[in-house]
Amino acid sequence: MAEKKAEKKTEEKKPAAKKAAPKAKAAPKAKASTGVKKDSPIVKKTDEYVILKKRSGRYGVRKHCRTWVKGEEKIKILLAEGLIKAPMKKKEEAPKAE
Repeated sequence: MAEKKAEKKTEEKKPAAKKAAPKAKAAPKAKASTGVKKDSPIVKKTDEYVILKKRSGRYGVRKHCRTWVKGEEKIKILLAEGLIKAPMKKKEEAPKAE
């Protein structure tokens, strides 16, 4: 009987085989928001571009090839359509004579 107890103890001390944990699937990356919904109101549509109104109240100009127009080109288009007003340049004050 002593031999059986010794065998049981040695069997209990053997480390159990570890199972590999299943790999977690990576979550899909979130895309950056452009501020324009799919059903955004189209302000004007031409052959060259589409002007959309964003949720922030500003305008977005998208070319026919679905790339966004930025900077000076966007300002020129919006000014030509009359959607924005030209920024007024500040007049420099003449230095006061002491």
